[in-house]
Amino acid sequence: MTTPVDELSVLLKSLSSDLRVYVGAGRLRSTGGSGGLTQAVAEEVHALVVELYEGYWHRYAYGTDGPASAPQIEMSLYPKSAAEATALLGELASASLLFPEFAFMDSAEAKSIAARVVGSLGPGARWWSNRDDLSVDTVTSCSIDTFVIGSDGDRFALLIQVGDD
Repeated sequence: MTTPVDELSVLLKSLSSDLRVYVGAGRLRSTGGSGGLTQAVAEEVHALVVELYEGYWHRYAYGTDGPASAPQIEMSLYPKSAAEATALLGELASASLLFPEFAFMDSAEAKSIAARVVGSLGPGARWWSNRDDLSVDTVTSCSIDTFVIGSDGDRFALLIQVGDD
């Protein structure tokens, strides 16, 4: 039997692209303290960023500090509406942040899958990104990255695009 987490993982995996767009989904880990939802989602972002850094992206890091810590990521969480999250998921999955003319997948297909991801977490889910209206708070130590993460308080969905110029 397929669980909601499995379905979410499959949807997100279809939005990933080798060495550029990475995804994660599952049940939120307990923060073990008084931390709330933003701390829990920041820790999920941090876990994926560390995995990416250690596995491949460390060679493109512009500093020696490594990726942002979970508290730094938590401070970089800008709230997004479900519509904004859908658009951003579709954008990040479909085209390069550095070279927008380079497509990873059809943008209409990406947006359709993104809408299913957002819908699967439900109308009560909260969404964030490290991109606000004017800038992006990089979290990977690479030239460019943007993530979007959402949670219904139990499950999470995360997509991040990383690039280097």
